[in-house]
This record gives sequence, structure tokens and C-alpha cells, in this order.
Amino acid sequence: MHQSLLFLFAGFLTLGLVHPIVSQETPPQKPAAQPTGLGEQDKRSIEAVISSYESAFNTKNIETLVSHWSAEGVYASPVSGTTTGRAAMRQQFEVLFAGSPSINISLETDSIKFISPNVALEQGRATVFTKDGQTSQSDYDVVFVKQKDKWLIDRVSETEPEIVNSSYAELKRLEWLIGQWTAKAPGHRIEYTCQWTVNQNFISRKFTVTDSSNKTIASGLQMIGWDANAKLIRSWLFDSDGGLIRGTWHPGENQWTVQSVASFADGGSGSFSGVFDLHENGEHSWKKINRVIDGQLMPNIESIRSRRK
Repeated sequence: MHQSLLFLFAGFLTLGLVHPIVSQETPPQKPAAQPTGLGEQDKRSIEAVISSYESAFNTKNIETLVSHWSAEGVYASPVSGTTTGRAAMRQQFEVLFAGSPSINISLETDSIKFISPNVALEQGRATVFTKDGQTSQSDYDVVFVKQKDKWLIDRVSETEPEIVNSSYAELKRLEWLIGQWTAKAPGHRIEYTCQWTVNQNFISRKFTVTDSSNKTIASGLQMIGWDANAKLIRSWLFDSDGGLIRGTWHPGENQWTVQSVASFADGGSGSFSGVFDLHENGEHSWKKINRVIDGQLMPNIESIRSRRK
């Protein structure tokens, strides 16, 4: 009975180069102990600049980008050399965006340390995404200076970025899965969370199935990845009872079909086709057809809708 129940939900559960602008080079001096008397407001102001810089880069707003630099700001790169001043920065951005209009960055701050009331050092990492799916990542140091109550970038130091192998170019077609979801079926509730793994090489999904009394009757983990040899998206689902479902994903117009084969913990087997329909509001629904368990044809499962939590 439980085998059939898990198999019922298995279809639902089988959703189943340009260098960065900032990076890291060790600055001439490491800051001493944090000076006392520095307010949290300054830290929040610097964090706001970092967020604005990232947003301006991704929207290709050159004027906003340049406005975050001091008049004599310095960008030092072992690859492209040194750029000094806002006029030169503006020219560099124009060239970069003209050659790579789809380039985007993600900035992650590790620490912000105040060297003096008007000087701060931010350390973090930058990830650069290009249209062809190539990703480069590196650590960076940014020196901020406070001028007329405004925090500005005074110096960025970088080393040559590390090229990260990623399958994002192929898997980004399933980005609609990312997030937290919930769905209802007669007498049951399904909840699951989908997120990228490191370097966006896989999408992981943790799921839980509960009954009408809110008792967990099934749970597990699914991994969705790119098979470079076969040039297909595949998935592997591992359930709490020891079952395994292998799936192969095929795209259609606003639709995905997953051909799946199941191996149950008790030695049984099954197969089915899961069909996922994508809706304009970003949600999706699924149905299961051609269900076979241990050689017996089973009824189709009608469409069930998943909604974001």
C-alpha cells in the first residue's frame, strides 16, 4: 500500500570570458583592531552602496556605477591593469557592456572593518555570469572612504578570477522550480523546497508528504542535473523508504515531460510519464500518465497544482 502511495506522488516529486569588476588582492596593510565609537549606521550605509552597485551593474546603469566611486578611485587588476578616476571608469564600463550586454554579477560580503571613522575595508566575493553560462568567481577587497557623509569606493584590488565549471546554462530552463512550494491532493499535502547547489551544477529538492492528520508518510531528496555525455537533464529521487526514481526531462512549449523509472525498496518496479504545465503566474501543475506498477497498467493521475508558499 505504501509503495503505491509513494509511486502516486513520485511524478510530482520528479521535477525532478569576461573578468569580474571586483576581486581580491591582499591590501598593503591589514586593519588593526576595530576602532571604538563607530556606529552601526555606517555599516548599513556601506551595505546599501554594495547593493546599489550590484543592481546598477546588472541594469547597466553606468552613471550610478560611476557615482559610487571617489573622484580619484583606483581599480587595480593584474589582468587589465590599473584604472584611475571616474572618467576612465565610465569608459571601462561602456566597453564592457558593449561587448557583453548580458553580463551580470552577484556580490557577497564576508566582512566590513573600520580602519578609522572615515575609512573601511570590505572583503567578500564576486560571481560573474555570462550569457553562455560561463561563471567566474573570486574574492575581493574594497576600500571605502567617507566624504561629505557619503561612503564611496576608493580602491578595488583583484587577482585573476577563478573559472568555475557550471551546468547552469543547461539547467536554467528549470529555474522556475527554485523556491518553496506546496500542493494538495485528496487526503494529502506535499511541501518541497528547491535550491541551487554550489556552482549551480544541480538543483536539489527536499520534500515531505503528510496525511490529513499532518503525519509525515514520506520524505526524501531529489537531485536534478545535466548529463553532459547524453546531453540530457536527468534526475534521481531518493525516498525515506529506500526507493529510487530515475527521470529524464524533455522540454515542450510551456511544458516538461519526465520519463521515469522507479525501483522500490521491496524489489518492485514501475514506470510513468510526468507532465508539468507552466502557468503565466510562475506556478505549475502536474499530472501522471502511462503508469505501470509491477507490469500492471494503473489509472492516470489528474492535474494537481503547485503554489508558492
